[in-house]
Amino acid sequence: MMLEDARNILACPVCKADLSITDSDKKAKCLFCGAIFAKESLVWNFIPDVKDIASPIWNAWQAVQENGMTSYRADPDHNLSVGRRNDCRQFAEFCNFQGLVLDVGCGPQPWPAYFDSTKNASFVGIDPLAGATPSKYLTIKALAEYLPFRMAIFDRVLFSTTLDHFVDPVEALKEAARVCKASGEIIVWLGEKRPDAPKRSSSPEWYVQLRKPELAEDVFHIKRLNVGEFQGMAMIAGVKIVQTESHQIDAYRTNYFYRLKMKTD
Repeated sequence: MMLEDARNILACPVCKADLSITDSDKKAKCLFCGAIFAKESLVWNFIPDVKDIASPIWNAWQAVQENGMTSYRADPDHNLSVGRRNDCRQFAEFCNFQGLVLDVGCGPQPWPAYFDSTKNASFVGIDPLAGATPSKYLTIKALAEYLPFRMAIFDRVLFSTTLDHFVDPVEALKEAARVCKASGEIIVWLGEKRPDAPKRSSSPEWYVQLRKPELAEDVFHIKRLNVGEFQGMAMIAGVKIVQTESHQIDAYRTNYFYRLKMKTD
């Protein structure tokens, strides 16, 4: 799917109203609030200009994003979903892709390793770092808390180890529920790392030079989530966990896969 085919699923990320998109001017204008979004060299930028994005926590988030991009460039094999990875294969099997799939926090790689091109599915990805490199599917520069899509569009909405990178994970889950069909599923990959996990004996020079923002838990995460915290967030967001699968990596780290659906009561 490319943007020309996606016009009927897009909406203003601020007020969720319809957009007027003109290719000649490379602009998208909200027909209700008047917000304007522009096309960059490789992607459309639907990151909204709203007041809270200038707050200290969003400044910390921006610094974390910059640290993340440094890691993606310096060591993509260990920091991006690329190549033949067993954990990505496990997640792809759990997702059971079908229909229209949204990957929230897809990353800047051309094609996430957990995508399955053999399934009857089409993929859309949003990420604030989208456009850093060309992608093999539709990617849009956007934020999880401000998804630029209409209601009830997607059959699957994915969070692949991304919830702990957001300023407001609860709002991200609420947005996922808004754009997901009633018959659809929200699928979360949560990587839990125990607080007592030993630190590395040595780190590469590029990592040593990274600086932790004051309001972030570490150089890459606003706040790491554990299983209990995630379950509480899902409850607040109004979604229910219907399936859980765990894969232990080592004594300190475990991958948890969750299938969520919208509450009907």
